[in-house]
Amino acid sequence: MKQIRKLFSNYVFNGLLGLFLSGLIVYLIIHENPSEIFERLIHADRGWLFFIVVLVVANRVLSGAAITLECHLSRPSYAFYQGVENAFVGGLFNEITPSASGGQFAQIYLFKKQGVSVSESAGILWMNFIIYQTTMVIVTAVLLVVKLPFFLRHYSHFFLIVPFGFLVNAAVILGLFALVKFPKYYSWLSTAGIHLGHKLHLIQNEAHAVELLNGQLERFQAEIAILSSHRRMAFTVAAIHFLRLVLYFSVPYFCACALRISCPSSMLLDMITLSSFVSMVNAFVPLPGASGGTEASFLLMFGTILSRQAVRPVMLVWRFMTYYFDMCLGAIIFLIAKNRRTKAEV
Repeated sequence: MKQIRKLFSNYVFNGLLGLFLSGLIVYLIIHENPSEIFERLIHADRGWLFFIVVLVVANRVLSGAAITLECHLSRPSYAFYQGVENAFVGGLFNEITPSASGGQFAQIYLFKKQGVSVSESAGILWMNFIIYQTTMVIVTAVLLVVKLPFFLRHYSHFFLIVPFGFLVNAAVILGLFALVKFPKYYSWLSTAGIHLGHKLHLIQNEAHAVELLNGQLERFQAEIAILSSHRRMAFTVAAIHFLRLVLYFSVPYFCACALRISCPSSMLLDMITLSSFVSMVNAFVPLPGASGGTEASFLLMFGTILSRQAVRPVMLVWRFMTYYFDMCLGAIIFLIAKNRRTKAEV
């Protein structure tokens, strides 16, 4: 078991596993009718493809802008390009580790090279996580309310899994807020809840679990206090994350446009909603880049509004741009940042 855990903590193995699983899914998708799919891909509109590249890059640049604003609370000299580097590197390691678990460790490493201490960087990443997760929960909740009833009435019961995906994404941030606001809930979780988890063999060391819980709660409370005293910055960062989500969720629509598939503007909100649903479902996929599950959920979701012939090439372009292309950019930027000499080394 320890060897398996060690294997899945290896970035190279996880990256190769993600590529293998995605490659297998791509093969299963195109092997039935490869000529028609390749024909669409070859004749794709280059202008729209370039626009999709701009969207993918803008998503990371905006993430870097949010990180930079948060860093300026303690380090006004922190440069915008450093925040962008950090965003790309975090995205890369999230994409090559199971359940997107490696991004923050890589970001802390890069922060240290940029002259930001571990304690400072941990606080910045916590702050960024709180604002991003809260923004995402609000956006997806609105989309669920607005659009999910329509899809439940007209399409498969498969969409019943979407609210569960939403709950998984919302549970962490809502649970932390509950711990702060309801002391009785914290008392139960730190005693009976963790003890129950130990009895069910979900938690091995009760004392260590309580220590981790207290540490997480203290950090959360500290960052909430900082955000409360810097509300303008918090709202600005939330607006940036909102724009990021809209840009990212709209990529499938523009992939369809690039492939010359008829998509009236009225379909844009539908596709943004479906894209958010894919993200919700992928919360259940504990593989690097949610490989396999991402492609399958995309085909199932978007197969409700696109034909079988259209949804497959759209998925291929979307996955390539938002995963492989984004990952390659992150790898290049990581190598540049990793090999750049720090001020202390100059």
